[in-house]
This record gives sequence, C-alpha cells and structure tokens, in this order.
Amino acid sequence: MRALEPWVEEITLQRCDASMIVLPPDPATTVVWRINAAGESDVLIAGPRTRASYHSGKELPVCLRLRIRPGRAMPLLGTAADELVDRIVPLSDVCATAAGLSERLDRDHPEQAVAVIGSHLLERLPRRLPERFELIGEAVEELSSPRSVGETASRLGVSDRYLRRIFRQAVGLSPKHFARIARVRGLISQDRRSWSTAATGAGYADQSHLIADFRALMRVTPAAFATGRVPVTNC
Repeated sequence: MRALEPWVEEITLQRCDASMIVLPPDPATTVVWRINAAGESDVLIAGPRTRASYHSGKELPVCLRLRIRPGRAMPLLGTAADELVDRIVPLSDVCATAAGLSERLDRDHPEQAVAVIGSHLLERLPRRLPERFELIGEAVEELSSPRSVGETASRLGVSDRYLRRIFRQAVGLSPKHFARIARVRGLISQDRRSWSTAATGAGYADQSHLIADFRALMRVTPAAFATGRVPVTNC
C-alpha cells in the first residue's frame, strides 16, 4: 500500500512459532494484528520499548506488524508516543473507531489486512500536520547516525531543551535514549567479530562504553547475547 510508505517503515507478516522470541529495544510504535492458537484475533499497539525482552515462544498462526516510522505515530493515532512507552494496548483503547476492526480482517487472506489497517490509520490523519513534524523527522535521521544531541540541535537551529521536549512527545523517548537504541540495534543487526572496531564505527568512546550501553539496553553482555544466554520470561 503505497500511501503508507511515508508513515510505515516496515511491514512483516509471519507465523510465530519460535522457541524463543527476542524483542530488542525499539524506538518505534508498532501496530500488531495477531491470531492465537485458539483462533482469537486482536489488533494491538506496541509502544516504544526502552529495553530488550526475551520470551518463551507461543504459537501465533498470524502475526502482522506495521512498524510506524519513529516520530510519526502521533498523527496516525492521535496520541502522544510518550503515553505508549513500554506498553502494549488494544488499538481500540487509543482509537475508539478501531472497535471491531479485527473482525474485518480475514485470517485466510492476511496480506489484505495491510490495506484494511492502513486505510483505518490514514483516515485519522489531521488535515494539517503539526508544525514541528518535519523537524522531528530531521532529528530522527540525525540521531540515527553517531551524532550527539547537542550537535543535532545545533544543526537544526533549535536549543537542546526544545529538542528534548518535542522529541519525547513525538517519539516517546528522549533524544539521547533514542540515539543509544539506534546504535545498539545497528550492532545486533550485523555480524561483529571485533567489538573494539564496532565501538569506533558506532561512535562509542571505547569498547567498555559499548559493552556498558549494550548491557543496559539488552540486559546482557554482547558475548552472552551472541551465544543465546539471555533471561527468558515465560508468557
């Protein structure tokens, strides 16, 4: 659905039956449609996740995820992203018009659900976007590279304080926490043989800084994560 491209960064449709589910920290808000083993269907909002979580697997015959671009959830949902941090709630709790949406989704043709959910979200867009909308998008792009909050604010022509205030509301996290998560997500998406080289490339002061940040966000050291020694929660 091309109209969703400016708003949704990634769409995944899969059957979830892994023995373990790894959920890294994520600055994005995600719309999730799932059907469980009992055939029950629901549409959820997963807000920004500040730390990683690890869960024992469960069978989900359908699991569709629409990952909203960081900073763009508020116009789509009508709710500030900082109200959704580390929360998973029914979409209908955020959008009253979403009540009954899951009943319109066909489990035999789950790919069609993208159009149904996407249309529902786009219909909620205000006629005029917030005046800070483009600024937030630029800040997200800047902070996704190894750049400090001060450098980002300076490049955008605003104060650090102003950037922190509007960024937290739109994205759900402080600019500094967003940048930390972006760096760690970049690390776990690649095959790293040398953590010292990775530290330099990702903008860390040194390897010990990388390990400390990784442990704080992923809840384990890089070595433990690489070998699957993680704290699994039964669900």
